Formats: sequence, C-alpha cells, structure tokens
Amino acid sequence: MNATRDKTDFENGYQLEIMGSAMLKGKAPRRWNWQRFYDSFVPMVITPREMAIHVWRGYSFTPVWRDHRREENFVRAHHVALDFDTGDETSSLDYLMRDGTMAWQFASFAYSTPSSTPDAPRSRIVFVLDYPILDADEYRALYQALSWHVARDGSYSDPACQDPLRLYYGSPDCEIRTNWSVLGFPAAQWMINNYNAYHPKQVAGVPQYRDVKIIDGTPSQARQQRKLASIAATVAAAPDGDRNATLVRQARLAGGYIATGSLNEQDVIAELTAATRAWDVKERDWIDRAIRYGIEYGRGVPLRFYSAPPLSDVL
Repeated sequence: MNATRDKTDFENGYQLEIMGSAMLKGKAPRRWNWQRFYDSFVPMVITPREMAIHVWRGYSFTPVWRDHRREENFVRAHHVALDFDTGDETSSLDYLMRDGTMAWQFASFAYSTPSSTPDAPRSRIVFVLDYPILDADEYRALYQALSWHVARDGSYSDPACQDPLRLYYGSPDCEIRTNWSVLGFPAAQWMINNYNAYHPKQVAGVPQYRDVKIIDGTPSQARQQRKLASIAATVAAAPDGDRNATLVRQARLAGGYIATGSLNEQDVIAELTAATRAWDVKERDWIDRAIRYGIEYGRGVPLRFYSAPPLSDVL
C-alpha cells in the first residue's frame, strides 16, 4: 500500500480482499474443468476501482475461503453482491442506481451481467464493506437486510445468492455504474436491526458469545490484567494470513467485557495496538479500523468474568 494513499478516496484509496481468478472470462461453458478453475483462485487485495476493472475484464470473484470452496471453509467477506434477474426495468442499472435509493447511497458499483440485454436487463450491485464479515451466518444476515431494503426501493434480488461463498462471474466489457461508497458497520448494523424489527420471527443469524456466570463486584486488577494479556497474546501470535480475522475476534471478545465494565476500553485499545507492533505491515490504518469494529460489535454481546468453584466443592 502507498503511504500517501488518500483514505477518503474510496475509489482508489480504500482496499478490500477478495478471491479472484483470471482463468475465465464471463460465464463458464457447459463442459468445464471446475476443479482447475477453483484452483486458480487467489486472494487479492484491491481497491473498489480495481475490483470493478476485474469484473469489466470478465473475471470472477468470491469472498475469501481456504483450501476448497465450501461454506465450512469461509474465511471472511469484504463485500456483499445482489443479483437482479427479472429482465424488466427494475433490474436495469438506471432504475437500481437512481437518486435516493439504498443502492445509490451505499453501493460501491453496479454492472450489467453477462446475460443482460437491452430488452431484458440484468444487473448486479456490489456493496463494499469497511469491516470484514467473519461468519457465514453473519453474511446471510446482512445479505437479507440489504436485499430487503433494496426491495423496498422496487427491485427484487435473487434469493439464491445467500450462499456466503457465491461465485460471481465477471462480465466482459459490461456497463458499469459507480458510486464508490463503502458501507460502514453502524449503517450495516442499522439495516440488520431494521430488517429484524419488521421480521420478528426471523433469526438474525449473527453469532453470539456464550453467556457466563457473573461474579460479585468488579474483577480484581490482577484478573483484568491476565485477561488483557491473554487477548493480546492471541493477537500477537496470529499467523500472517489470519491476522485481520484474529484481531477482530479478540476485539469482539474484549468489547463484550467492556460493555459490562469488566475491562477498560482504553486499556484494551492500548493492549491490542501494542500486540500488533511486531507485525511487518506498511500501513496500520486497517488495524485501528479492525479494533474499532470489533469492540463496537462486541458491545452488543455483554460478557462478565466468572468464578470457578473451589476444587474441594467439586470433588
């Protein structure tokens, strides 16, 4: 990353991670070596503009996975994409990206898919996130919320795309409409909460930490320090390819303790920041963002310290 990159320029200054392949342009033919194709996917750290160019060149993309493209191997997603295949005006780029709509406000870009024609338009909207989704159910929760909000604007997306590792084909020389917005965590959480308020029987799908027994009084300073040290040690020991996810998970855990006053927020930020100092990274703005997101997310799932019974009481 360029140290002089303008972070307020979401088109060229923001970076996200996808799995991408340049093996195929457009849709796969009927006879196709799928194993060889999936083996060609590699992690790519790109800007929203570079992602749009990747699509325009006809290349495919997915969220990040490991080993094999199966849901249990889901690693993280920095984007959510919605398909619009009705073949009428409501699936056209002009309609989807018109002023005042949810897509106009929050989508990064939209493009005509390979099967689109002037008489039967079909499009895809790509929402770029400013935080990583680390859980398949959390991905589905945001997908449902985004799909519902866009439907309220008059366009209905393909429900099959709830697959968190959905393969999206590129579209050679497609028409692209750009906005370059990056969807922040507060806005995404508002969308999910709003969707759940109108669908009370639906399960949000956001992973929750297990409740623990409450101890009497405030945890001792020594115990707080041990918990902070444990969280920081987990972050410091994270392997190169899993640093972002580990940092967010531990920040979420700490956020739960912050919510109940069991840990101090400034102490947590200081410990997590210190734990990342040995990492060989050119820029650290994503580290601050991951810590902020994790703590904010964790506040919604309060945690408290608990006391194990004396061993003599168990025997």
